[in-house]
Amino acid sequence: MKKTFIICLALLSLNLSAQKIISAGSLKLSIDENLRINSIYGSKEYLPEGVDSYLLRLQSGENELFPQSAEWKNNNIRVSFDKDIEIILSMSEFDEYLRIEVIETNNDERIDILFYGPFPTTINETVGEIVGVVREDGYAVGIQSLNAKTTGGKYINPDGSDEARGTAATVEEYGSSLQAYCINRDKDREYAIWNNRIPDAFIPANPDGNLEGSAIALFGCTEKDVLNIVEKIEIEQGLPHSTLNGKWSKTSPDANKPYLITTFTEDNIDEMIEFTKRLGYNTIYHSHPFSTWGHFDLIEDQFPNGWDGMKVCVEKARAEGIRLGAHTLTNFITTNDPFVTPVPDKDLMIFCRTVLTRDVSDSDTEIYIANPAGYDYQNANQALILGEEIIRFSGVSETEPYKLLDCKRGQYGTTVSSYNAGDEIARLADHDYKVFFPNWELQKEMISNLADFFNYTGVGQLDFDGHEGGWGTGEGEFGMDYFSEQLQKQVNHELRNGSSRSNHYYWHTVSYINWGEPWYGGFTKSQGHYRYRNQELLRRNYIPNMLGWFLLNESTTLQEVEYMLARSAGYDAGYALYSMLNDMKKNTEFESVAEAIKIWEEARLKKIFNEEQMEQLRDVNNDFSLTRPSANEYLLQYYEKEHFELHDMPVQPGQPNDVSMDFEAGEEQPFYLVVGAVGDSGTISNIILDFNGYTTHAVNVELKPNWSITYRGDDKILVYDDVGRLKTRVDFDEDSIMLKKGHNNIRLSADFKAGSDIKLQGYIRLKGKSERIKN
Repeated sequence: MKKTFIICLALLSLNLSAQKIISAGSLKLSIDENLRINSIYGSKEYLPEGVDSYLLRLQSGENELFPQSAEWKNNNIRVSFDKDIEIILSMSEFDEYLRIEVIETNNDERIDILFYGPFPTTINETVGEIVGVVREDGYAVGIQSLNAKTTGGKYINPDGSDEARGTAATVEEYGSSLQAYCINRDKDREYAIWNNRIPDAFIPANPDGNLEGSAIALFGCTEKDVLNIVEKIEIEQGLPHSTLNGKWSKTSPDANKPYLITTFTEDNIDEMIEFTKRLGYNTIYHSHPFSTWGHFDLIEDQFPNGWDGMKVCVEKARAEGIRLGAHTLTNFITTNDPFVTPVPDKDLMIFCRTVLTRDVSDSDTEIYIANPAGYDYQNANQALILGEEIIRFSGVSETEPYKLLDCKRGQYGTTVSSYNAGDEIARLADHDYKVFFPNWELQKEMISNLADFFNYTGVGQLDFDGHEGGWGTGEGEFGMDYFSEQLQKQVNHELRNGSSRSNHYYWHTVSYINWGEPWYGGFTKSQGHYRYRNQELLRRNYIPNMLGWFLLNESTTLQEVEYMLARSAGYDAGYALYSMLNDMKKNTEFESVAEAIKIWEEARLKKIFNEEQMEQLRDVNNDFSLTRPSANEYLLQYYEKEHFELHDMPVQPGQPNDVSMDFEAGEEQPFYLVVGAVGDSGTISNIILDFNGYTTHAVNVELKPNWSITYRGDDKILVYDDVGRLKTRVDFDEDSIMLKKGHNNIRLSADFKAGSDIKLQGYIRLKGKSERIKN
């Protein structure tokens, strides 16, 4: 429908000059009468030769539309396109950036997507794909989407979902590109959602996602001014502005402080606070407090007094300077929540709508439908909604008359009923976690419910785990960004937060990104390379560095923890320590671990390490310990590693198959030995250790492929599996072995299973140099 423009265009005195210069901070953009970009000039020309681009373009059905003319009046532009489409833009030049906003559209039912740019540049040194900033030789160019419906990034899927970590800025052949878009969501749509995994979802017109009001900011500046300008844009343009203790989370030292993930309860909160203080942390994060997601009832065994019980826990912790957090999965809805049972909410997200072709009685187990499209798609719950009844089914017949098979009626406590031909039936969107999703309106109610929980209890941290659940509304990245933005707005206190996903607009809300899980191996191995690769991603996007979650159980050793703490210091990164109260109590090294954690974190926050030391600390092949011999001094101890290898090889009869190692110890110290079986098949057994030619020790362990043992000079051998999990502790035949200062020798032999490809590799860890570092 043609709209009446707010601005009376008939009164505009039009400027049709061939060239227009607009300023975005120190960046100058030259555009022609069709909004084609002719120059992007900052400290030099950044527009690549031969690359065509426009300030604005449209998608209408299968057609890409470019501006046919642009008529200027002061800060406003009327842009004309084919198909009788016109858009009025507002161009506002601020001191340090340019704001471009869609003021009004006509014939917007013909517009599917509005694109900003892309804005191509020759910059390729550092490309911040999430934050939308590229930089090189001390100069930076950036884009910022100014509301949640304006997606910073490349358009990938019809609903706007995108599995990439960020595409607001991308590496290109010619350098880099900055881009954003806005989908016209203010009309009924039906398409695949969630990266095309859920077919034929119906998404009704959403006025929250109309084109008018969509806006971006562009800027160019020296690299050192980027964060100052982005913070200014946040504040002046009303974007999310996440703070911790009153300081912006992108520069606050609190943003990436480590925290404890555990299960606290009304009964154990006092003990949990004491253990947290011993670790030196200021946050306890509950790993699973809710019995329902949707209304967010708490698990009764843990919180018999419900939200009131959680509130008391928060108040106790706050009195000790400790923040409490609570984990949930964003907009996932559990099947025991009142949104599902006993009467399912009318706004649960549906897909594959069709109608009944025959009446359905309350005893029928086959249901006849008009359109079988999408009913052969298998999902987690295989659930349908018919009236106020949820039904599960196994599949659909292949030929007419189409019918749903093996229908299980009245699922999740809903009521079985009878229905008439012509009644609507649809499938429910779900997830492998056996949950359902809300549509747009129900998501708003969920946000309100979760905000009520935080406001009532005072809980101050959460991860938007399952943040991609926002795609389940059918609104792609907009669904994700709207949830996190609105929750932050509705919570009446600071909310430290992270997420399972990253994207451009959420960058403004997020406090930290803490990726890396401990479930796939031991303390030093679970997703190790993934954790460290993430650090460069976080750095180039101005996100506080975090290393992910680490599992401390009853058998975790000091050396394992210090391995992680050295990386934490080297990357200036926080982390989360996942540990239950009983594990901390049973861990015989907990006091040493807690002391080390406090010393390393104190040193990190004081930034005592120089760049050369930090480079060494980042190297995963290096081991360190850190102590504090006096109030104003730290001692960084380096460890050297003498490596050896033993293969299964033929020897003379009676000759042992062994390897001999001579090495120097700088001082008397416990003997520290690591031995591993490397290969795909076979075993290593009967390991014999001769020490300095006068003692022999048998290691009664059989090593499977990629298993290892660690001996730390005491009366135990630690046995680890192929992913670094401690499997057992084996008694050693000595209470301790000490290396003497000076020359030492070990000779090690072993038996190899015949026909295997396995070999033995290991190292002796020795104290190396130490460095005293002043505060």
